[in-house]
Order: sequence, then structure tokens, then C-alpha cells
Amino acid sequence: MNLQLQGDDLNLIKPKNIVAAFVAKLLLHKKNIGRREFHNFPNLSVSCNNDDLLVYCQHLENLHSDFIERFQDIFKLEIPDWVLDPFSNVNIAISPQLEEELIELDNERGNKNQIQKMATNNFGYKSQF
Repeated sequence: MNLQLQGDDLNLIKPKNIVAAFVAKLLLHKKNIGRREFHNFPNLSVSCNNDDLLVYCQHLENLHSDFIERFQDIFKLEIPDWVLDPFSNVNIAISPQLEEELIELDNERGNKNQIQKMATNNFGYKSQF
């Protein structure tokens, strides 16, 4: 998460998504440890006693609470739908030429997303289109 939050190409949307995903994973890890599923923690022994597991679960719960408190400003940040998808809800009167251009841009964006999905699925990595 630390590395994902570094760089020049960050905006307000990316950190919110990165932190929210990490916080959700903390609860998932807590639940998995509580069920004695240690695939996320390969060094954690299956022979741990229940008291140790309770300590680990409590630690993950404390981390979750701490992250919610520390990043509350990011979690409260409301991002309008038009920022996430500017072409989805155009409710303004526009010229026919501009409307055609918006349709073309939206189609190009859809094609780009489809190409990225295909590259990820076929080659196991995200392409740089």
C-alpha cells in the first residue's frame, strides 16, 4: 500500500481506493485467521492455540479501527459520478457535432478497456495502452 500511494500520477480517487481496499483486507484477514485459514500468513503455524489467534485477530481489528480513524478524511471524500465516468450522464444541451464526438470518445474508451482486459486475461499482466 505504501508504494501504491507514492508517485506523480496520483489524484484523490486512487488513494481512496487503495486505502479502502487495504482496510477491507484487514477485516478479511481477521476473519480468515479466526477460521484458522492461514493462506495469507504462511509463517503462522496451524498449531497456534486459540489465545494466540485471538491476539492476532484483535491486532487486526485494532489496525482496522486505526486506519478508519487516520484516513477518515479520505473515506468521507465524495467523488461525483461524473468524475468517475464523465460520459455516462450528459444532461446538457449540446450540438449534434459535439454529441457525436462524445459518443466516439466513449466508444474509444470502451475499446481501450476491452483491450486491457484481454491483455490481462491472455498474458497475465496489464498492458500499457
